[in-house]
Amino acid sequence: MLVELRVANFRSFNEKQTISLVASKRDDAHPGNLIMGEKFNLLKAAAIYGPNASGKSNLIKAIRFMQMFILNSATKMNQGDKIRGITPFRLSLDSQKQPSSFEVTIVVDNTRYEYGFSVTADRVHDEWLIASPPPPKKRRLWFERRFDPKTNETQWVFRNPFKKADEQILKENTRDNGLVLSRGAELNIKPLHQVFMWFRKNLWVFDLSARPIPLIQRTAQYIKEDQAFLRRVSQMIRHADLGIDGLNVTEESVEQKKFQEIFSRKFLREVGDIFGEEDVKKFSVQTTHRLLGSEDQQLFDFELDESNGTQRFFALCGPFLDALDRGAVVVVDELECSMHPLLTRKLIELFQSAEASKSGAQLIFATHDSTLMDPELFRRDQIWLVEKNRRGASELFSLYDFDTKDRPRNTEAFQRNYLAGRYGGVPKFGPTFEDLEFK
Repeated sequence: MLVELRVANFRSFNEKQTISLVASKRDDAHPGNLIMGEKFNLLKAAAIYGPNASGKSNLIKAIRFMQMFILNSATKMNQGDKIRGITPFRLSLDSQKQPSSFEVTIVVDNTRYEYGFSVTADRVHDEWLIASPPPPKKRRLWFERRFDPKTNETQWVFRNPFKKADEQILKENTRDNGLVLSRGAELNIKPLHQVFMWFRKNLWVFDLSARPIPLIQRTAQYIKEDQAFLRRVSQMIRHADLGIDGLNVTEESVEQKKFQEIFSRKFLREVGDIFGEEDVKKFSVQTTHRLLGSEDQQLFDFELDESNGTQRFFALCGPFLDALDRGAVVVVDELECSMHPLLTRKLIELFQSAEASKSGAQLIFATHDSTLMDPELFRRDQIWLVEKNRRGASELFSLYDFDTKDRPRNTEAFQRNYLAGRYGGVPKFGPTFEDLEFK
């Protein structure tokens, strides 16, 4: 489960910004929206609002970069390679010279981990892991590396549960442009296993602004391999009132070279953990629709004949159901893209349902759909806003973060007050639209 995410000096974020999924103890609204814990409760979902170019997508890009750098820095990079995807805050000369930093706090099997690193395009500057096992054990630093640019040397600290042999192996085999967490997972260093596998198996990051072909393929694979999964997706499709009676998925083996001609390199990177290197499977999806006045069925090609909204809903069915089953964290940019607001709402309600969400699954999404800003759906600490300050840097805050006297009440019309600009996080239009000259 995700507790907190912190990012600094990355794209439009300058000073460290934090999004927390720790529920406020003083807000008793919607207890069903919480994952109950002994010391604190966590939110099952969080919505991120803000005007265009405010930083919503940059926050999700930060999560995506952190995940991909952890998964790939040991296996898909060589010594001397640039670290791709790092863009420091560019509106400050000082920030341009400083590393970007990324931190998360997660809970895995009742142990809380605080992991983070700072990085430039050339090298990792800092990396650390702190663990808080269940009592009576105490919070303690497990490892830390610090690069000193003055001496051009890295200082290392390893403590229990790392063995001396682990320490030596990691020092010798971790490149300047790679992470200890990545190398340790590759070398099967046991203390690093849980954190690495959380990023690999329990974090899903999507951008629905692009056509979701990788997600369609992933959902299709789930359906083809598991009849029970097919029944669940079919039920979701029928209950979504999309006019679809059934699904048919077929697969064909395609040579790697041919597959690269069919799909883009970006697609292949995104689904690389699904398909093998030698024999790649391409899944085709057909939907069945009932003919008027008949029990006969008409086959439709899913990608050619179904609407963008239907395709995106189907694309999300697989990852959402998988996340609900395993207790994963799903992060989505533009969740509402091409879908009706009521359909989007139903997907969110799945994550907040006591029946569907029993494993600690969480949903974080960026959206412009203000109809979801509803006190009947969300608590105040679940609604987050992003806006830029006078220096052009993104700042992140929730409706609960307001001073007590200004904090929205649980009974307020969140959507109306948000669009009226009371909370911030909306465009501030100039007079251009009124004074624009036309020929």
